Amino acid sequence: MAGRGNNHMRFAMRVLPSLRIVAVVVVFAQVARAEEGVFPLEEVSVFDLPKEAGQQFLIGQRSACGDKPDPNVAVYPKFASSQPIYGTADFSDPMGSPEDGKLYRFALDESAGTGKGYDRLRFDLNHDLNLTNDGVLTVQKNPPANAMLGYSNLKQQACFENLAIPFVCGSQGERPLEMMPRLTVSSNGYKGLSLVTTKARKSRIAFAGQKCDVLLGHCYIASGWFDQPWTALHLTPAGNSQPWNWWGGDRLNAMHKIDGTFYAFSATPTGDKLIVRPYEGPLGTFEVGAGGRDISQFEITGSLRSEKTAVAVGDISDDPRPAYTRSCRLPVGNYLFEYVTLQYGTLRIGISMNYHADGRRQHLKGRQLVYGIAIREDKPFVSDFSNKPDVLFASPARDHRVKVGEELTVAAVLIDPVQDFMIRDFSAANEQSGSLDPKVTVARANGEIVAQGVMPFG
Repeated sequence: MAGRGNNHMRFAMRVLPSLRIVAVVVVFAQVARAEEGVFPLEEVSVFDLPKEAGQQFLIGQRSACGDKPDPNVAVYPKFASSQPIYGTADFSDPMGSPEDGKLYRFALDESAGTGKGYDRLRFDLNHDLNLTNDGVLTVQKNPPANAMLGYSNLKQQACFENLAIPFVCGSQGERPLEMMPRLTVSSNGYKGLSLVTTKARKSRIAFAGQKCDVLLGHCYIASGWFDQPWTALHLTPAGNSQPWNWWGGDRLNAMHKIDGTFYAFSATPTGDKLIVRPYEGPLGTFEVGAGGRDISQFEITGSLRSEKTAVAVGDISDDPRPAYTRSCRLPVGNYLFEYVTLQYGTLRIGISMNYHADGRRQHLKGRQLVYGIAIREDKPFVSDFSNKPDVLFASPARDHRVKVGEELTVAAVLIDPVQDFMIRDFSAANEQSGSLDPKVTVARANGEIVAQGVMPFG
């Protein structure tokens, strides 16, 4: 790759003396530009990755399970257990609507009878909604090293025989991607099936004047082969133990700023090559302001996200996390808060995108997001957090009715209803200030108080 120093191109033209024209020398100065790089990546088993670097690649994409059969399934087998587990694995875009071709129903059974442990997995690989004709996956007697999670609250954990899930792989059409199903049953009753992509890609690359260790694969999301925007991309500067660490910065679609230049990343479908390109588009300014308040200290750190990319707010030097800043330059586009921390006078406020809806916790599928941070070339965008906040009840919904004797779970979040972001944390720099968590009162329509308590941010 070419260096970053100035590169001068000189062109000289001389005219014969008989024409009585003085020699003319024209010099063109070419400004040095960061160049695109294409780097080969080697395949590696996720179970062979170093523990510190590869821990997240062993989590897999989780599917919550339940005790009720799926009404979409036409045929279930006869179960030996009286308490089979049912679930759906969804490999569609995590922010988009569910796609039928990427939904897979499954069920787990206990072959030795109820309470003896789940050891049979039926997975509707052929999408015919019949769970009797796809074969039965059994528990691996000797799962790979590091395949089991070291959680202390597990009642059962089991790794099943590998699956081959077909995904579109570029111009090659559909190709099967190998995944290992792992069941976890917690002591509190939670049941989940994770699908762990068994292979990742790694290399050490050099760009922007520095070397980085690369890990490419699937952590919490597997929506296709290795070229998808949500594919995990961990970049660790050589010699460091931690990768660049900001929310959204561990995905393939993130942009990273190095020595004043933003770099975008992409990969081939099979993940055998990583492409690094400098961003050459326009930049705009993002700022935070006091909003007319009598506050002199206000800084921000974290990240923003657009529909296509994520960027850090604040430069990164030796620390893998971005530094606090009042103002920074970002690629032009419309963004929302991925996750930021705002130092506002003596207050430290954690803010993120709002992933709840009325009566629906952690509801993002197919939801219309508000990308209200408009970064433009001609005018700085100033966030002064002056909109009046509102309370959103993720549980219960507005029209929910409680029966006599029924338990009611209340989960509320404080949001900005205009920008649609959520306040995740609220703390004071002075420990003497005490808790800032709000006190919540539940009352009947006639004013009778039913319950009171503190509802922490989170």
